[in-house]
Amino acid sequence: MAVYTSITSSDLSEWFKQFNFEDFVDFKGISSGITNSNYLILMPHSNYILTIFEHNNIEELPFYVDLMSYLTKENFLCPRPIENNSGQALCLLKDKPALMVSFLEGKEITIRETKSCYSVGQYLARLHLTASNFPQSNENTRGLSWISDMYLNLKKYLSMEDQKVIELEISYHKEIDETNLPEGIIHGDLFRDNVLFLNDKVSGFIDFYYACNEKFIYDIAIAINDWCIDHDGKINTLMYLEFIKGYQSERKLTDNENEYLNSALRLAALRFWLSRLEDFYNAKEGEITSIKNPNHFKHILHDRQLMKNYAN
Repeated sequence: MAVYTSITSSDLSEWFKQFNFEDFVDFKGISSGITNSNYLILMPHSNYILTIFEHNNIEELPFYVDLMSYLTKENFLCPRPIENNSGQALCLLKDKPALMVSFLEGKEITIRETKSCYSVGQYLARLHLTASNFPQSNENTRGLSWISDMYLNLKKYLSMEDQKVIELEISYHKEIDETNLPEGIIHGDLFRDNVLFLNDKVSGFIDFYYACNEKFIYDIAIAINDWCIDHDGKINTLMYLEFIKGYQSERKLTDNENEYLNSALRLAALRFWLSRLEDFYNAKEGEITSIKNPNHFKHILHDRQLMKNYAN
């Protein structure tokens, strides 16, 4: 989350006319994250999160809104999109698509622990199972094709050593056989700042705007690369084992998934290395922004290339 589009009290007052809401008390920008503009909206009896989409047109967004609405109806803990008087959740604000969702109690945890890894693994499996009957689908826009294209766009900024690493890694993944891997709707961005905890329990997953249809093991790998690591980015074995134990308490991994896990960890690291390089070299000006260090995932990729297969 971040703030690139500034709004005023008068902007909000005008926008809220289309909702059956009381007057807001206050609002403030949220700095964490890097993709869209986000505001906390404070009202007398409840709070909300307002997102202004910086990179999407309104026609690209119904999948994410409908997915969150579906999940909340199935009692999965995630933000609930708020509809206006016309029954629409997506509306224009400052000529950009905007969405208001319910505010979830809880907060991001800053210290990784085995018990939280178990809980996140367990709830990620619940997401995969709960979304299995959602009737819509959405292409993964951050897959290997995007990685290849983004690398070509960023190549001029990179050292020869980094170019070689990325090119060899892309070639490696092009040769991997991903058939027979279970798939469905994944979160696609389950970092620690996208999971809320309350009283040591998961109180919600947030930020579903990279959700798509993809291999489940890829979603697991994305989460492991952030949740189950030490400060140097290396896998913490105890945290990893608890995460997998939590996941398998709801959904058992197949043999093919266990065999592919290391490759998935590498692909996830490569994707987020390129993503952070893009944000670093093509930073967008904003009122409140948060640019994260690309080298973090460069180091993670190097480690995953060398590590043993934890599934065996």
